[in-house]
Amino acid sequence: MTGEEPRTSPGSLPPDLRELGEIIRAYSAAAAELQQSYQLLQGRVRELSGELHKKNLELSETVTQVSSLKNYLASIIESSADGIVAINLERRITAWNPAASLLREIEPALPVNPEGRFILDAMLGKCRDLGLLLMRSLAEETEIAGQEQRFQDASGRMRSLSVSTSPVRSVSDGGVNTIGAVQTFSDLTRVRDLEDRLNRQDRLAALGEMAAGVAHEIRNPLGGIELYASSLCRRFPADSPENATCGKIIAAASSLNRIVTDMLTFTRGRAPRLRPSRVAQVIAPALDLAARELEERSVSTSVDIADAERQYPLDPEQLAQAALNVILNAAQAIGKGGAVAVSAKAGTGDGGEKLVITFADDGPGIPDAAKDKVFNPFFTLRTDGTGLGLAIVNKIVEDHGGEVVVGDNHPRGAVVSFVLPVGR
Repeated sequence: MTGEEPRTSPGSLPPDLRELGEIIRAYSAAAAELQQSYQLLQGRVRELSGELHKKNLELSETVTQVSSLKNYLASIIESSADGIVAINLERRITAWNPAASLLREIEPALPVNPEGRFILDAMLGKCRDLGLLLMRSLAEETEIAGQEQRFQDASGRMRSLSVSTSPVRSVSDGGVNTIGAVQTFSDLTRVRDLEDRLNRQDRLAALGEMAAGVAHEIRNPLGGIELYASSLCRRFPADSPENATCGKIIAAASSLNRIVTDMLTFTRGRAPRLRPSRVAQVIAPALDLAARELEERSVSTSVDIADAERQYPLDPEQLAQAALNVILNAAQAIGKGGAVAVSAKAGTGDGGEKLVITFADDGPGIPDAAKDKVFNPFFTLRTDGTGLGLAIVNKIVEDHGGEVVVGDNHPRGAVVSFVLPVGR
């Protein structure tokens, strides 16, 4: 006997044990196969995790780029000098950049923050046509380019806008779809004002050459008419009809001479002699010369000059003449009673510092159709006017490098402003 246990062959085992052994071997083989699959799966998971991490990094980078691009485009829209308004398919405003606030100068009733509003609930009053134009572009899916619109702003000044609208389209796998419409507009007012001034200067240059020649030819015989009429007056008693007739001849000749003098003043002109001057040196002489007319018409005046001691580069004599013409024009328009308020203040505008001298009356005002014509020579709203007063005013102010702005006074009347560059 060796002490070793006798080996048992599978064939000698009982059937139940043999079946159990086969199950254990099958389980072991399955466990080994499962372990191998698990290891392969772990490897694949690690592989997929790496790919997912890479994709996440790429996606994060794409999101960052898209966000940067979106912010960049938003900055462009916000910084654009042109007004931009966009609507969606429901006709509600989805974009309104700061430059679009220009519309509130035309229609103060426009909401401060119109985004999300129905377009015609935001585009009120004078701006309604712009809203309708935007809706038309969306409905017809058509572009409307460079359409000029003219409006009168809250101050009574005519404003010109160049307006363009177009549909906003989105490209997707299914094709191109319209998702809204956008409108852009730019302020052409300054350009149109300069064009009008250039056209006016061209007309005035041609008219000036003709008027100067005619004025010289008229002035000589006028002197003779006044001289002979005065001589005739002395031959008749002061209370005689003949003396009265001679007086009418002298008055008519004097009136004609005044017109000729205005024509010569207008056509000759002279370059302003700029020197440090206070605004009072412009206003006070004008009011003194207009005092008799103002008193006869019972027109009161008030003067408000900001920083009255400050000096500006002006030609006080020329500007006093311009101020006198405006004050007399206002007094004659008012008739009996009423008031003329003169004010002056400096501020910063396009091109630097500006001095604004304003004359506001409470008369009947200037009709809208006449606002662009009041500076034309011989255009007048009065039956006894020569039409040269405001033309001379405009020439003097333009010779100073400025402009004359005409608007409405509230609740009634007219406002004439000299806008003079003084930052020089």
